[in-house]
Amino acid sequence: MLEEHYGTRLFDRVSRNIILTEAGELLYKYATEMSDMQASLEKDMQELNNTILGRLRIGASITIGEYIAPYILGNFKKHYPKVTLSLEVANSDEIEMAIHDTSLDIGLVEGPPVDNDLESIPFLDDELVVITSVDHPWSKLESISIFELDQYPYISREKGSGTRAKMQESLENASEENRAEIEQHLKAAGFSPNNLNVMMRLGSTNAIKSAVRNGYGFTIVSRWAIKDDLKMGNLAMVKIKEDEFKRRFRIVYHKKKFKTQAAEEFLKFIESETFQ
Repeated sequence: MLEEHYGTRLFDRVSRNIILTEAGELLYKYATEMSDMQASLEKDMQELNNTILGRLRIGASITIGEYIAPYILGNFKKHYPKVTLSLEVANSDEIEMAIHDTSLDIGLVEGPPVDNDLESIPFLDDELVVITSVDHPWSKLESISIFELDQYPYISREKGSGTRAKMQESLENASEENRAEIEQHLKAAGFSPNNLNVMMRLGSTNAIKSAVRNGYGFTIVSRWAIKDDLKMGNLAMVKIKEDEFKRRFRIVYHKKKFKTQAAEEFLKFIESETFQ
């Protein structure tokens, strides 16, 4: 229809690929500018009327997505009830790609982005800690050295099972990223992950916590993943002495892409005293 309207070819179809022609590139440029102008108009009108609305698409890595993002989004929703929120949990690479191609507006991840077009801001401190059952020999200790981790059975995340269902595969990739990150922290502190006495491998944080709670071994998780368990006295937390296990969660967004008023307010909110 567009090609008929403008009387020129907009796409070259090569094999199974579709490539924009020079005319197609020009149309895409103007369409993007018009979309940005429309979004800018809506943003200015919302500011004028002091009403924030629209849709905000958030991506989060697995730990943040499971234990922190629901609290953030719920709290934000209380302040801005007319904003429609959605949350996608995936690994950092997938979140970066989605922000780059604008299918996501903002990402909450566990490390700085690789993509140079993305900006990142630290927003929350985290620490990887050892968790044990309440009657484990370590349960009364405040901290242990990384070089003591070979003394007791360890419960690890399993690698992806290979299923091809899109959502399940995305979660497995995120889970694998989480496991790999823990191994990187161990190596950085001078401890080989091969020295861990792996008792079993399980596919989710909740399954791992259940196994730890029942005394099958210890594991390493984000301290945010056990906040409620500690309040209820179901698990014990032991800090690791080496500094390599401290980190900061980051919020990422595209430097050059237009940000809606909802996205602007979310960035302000997550850095505000209200959130902290």
